[in-house]
Amino acid sequence: WNRRKERNVRDLPKGTDPSLFPDYYLQNFHHQTDGYLSDHSAGLYDLQVEILFNGTADAMRRRVITPLKRGLKHFTDRSPASLRILDVATGTGRTLHQIRAALPHAELLGTDLSDAYLRQANRWLNTAQTSLVQLIRANGESLPLADRCLQGVTCVFLLHELPGEARQNVVNEAWRVLEPGGVLVLADSIQLTDTPELSVVMDNFRKFFHEPYYRDYIGDDIETRLVTAGFEGVTAESHFMTRIWSARKPASNHA
Repeated sequence: WNRRKERNVRDLPKGTDPSLFPDYYLQNFHHQTDGYLSDHSAGLYDLQVEILFNGTADAMRRRVITPLKRGLKHFTDRSPASLRILDVATGTGRTLHQIRAALPHAELLGTDLSDAYLRQANRWLNTAQTSLVQLIRANGESLPLADRCLQGVTCVFLLHELPGEARQNVVNEAWRVLEPGGVLVLADSIQLTDTPELSVVMDNFRKFFHEPYYRDYIGDDIETRLVTAGFEGVTAESHFMTRIWSARKPASNHA
């Protein structure tokens, strides 16, 4: 509370090396202690988000499953075990947990900038499970993965915490690592264009929970960003407080 009152939004753990992170990441998003850079923060995150969204956070994450499975039908001639799916900015791994339940044979990967959150994801995903999820510390703007190595990419509740240039970079990277015909599914906050009657609510959310890039995000044209990156077949729909986008990398030899 004192941190919020004093508008201290860069109160991060001692010893944090800023050279390891983009500047936009080094903040106390949601005014949470240590930002995203401690085990304490990672341990509290899921509870905080469920309280914030009145217990609907997992339900909103699940909205990526249907368009993901629909997009992966492009690869029905392949074994389910040959499919590789990446969740960018996986955090504590809640989305990957749901993807594994829906696609139990696929190879799953998750990236995040926070070692602490990846440790939490590892506890959540890789304890007493028959198939391990590969968790990698990486920036979604520059993934340590080969071109055309994945059939599916998801990204949930990341875009609104990025400046516009970084948003485009994340979408571009998803295009690069997807095989032609691969599917990208994004989930994030609703925007002004599809729910203008909630503009006051959105503005209050930005101010009360310290979301420095949210105002830019709610006016951003994500569909155009997807097309700019090279995607086609872009669709978008809203469910409660969540906007879902689905797009395909063109299935051509030169893509």
